[in-house]
Amino acid sequence: MNLVIQILTGTLFHIRVAKDTSVADLKKEISNQEKLPENRLILMLDTGHGDSIMLNDDEISLVEYGVKDGSHFYLFFKFPDNNNNNNNNNSNNGDGDGASVSFVNPETPISQGDSVTSVAK
Repeated sequence: MNLVIQILTGTLFHIRVAKDTSVADLKKEISNQEKLPENRLILMLDTGHGDSIMLNDDEISLVEYGVKDGSHFYLFFKFPDNNNNNNNNNSNNGDGDGASVSFVNPETPISQGDSVTSVAK
């Protein structure tokens, strides 16, 4: 399958994967091809109906998410892990582990106000 990946900057690139590829395998391919940190990649599938689906289970195959040849993805990035807990000691993303997930543009300097919560079309 040929997939289209779009970064927040508007940059598009293409990835070719097999039909049985998992989300983790796709992240690895993106990381290898584009020299991006695999552990920070967050993917959202554009369903084409005005909605997007976050691919948050790395073990599920792309086909199970409804991905087909030509599917369009939005690529986001988690904040890098840093070992200082200065302002985020009580952060919680709802999964009970206290970890915080934010989406950032990798080409923009990171500050507390750089999180992204929606995708504009």
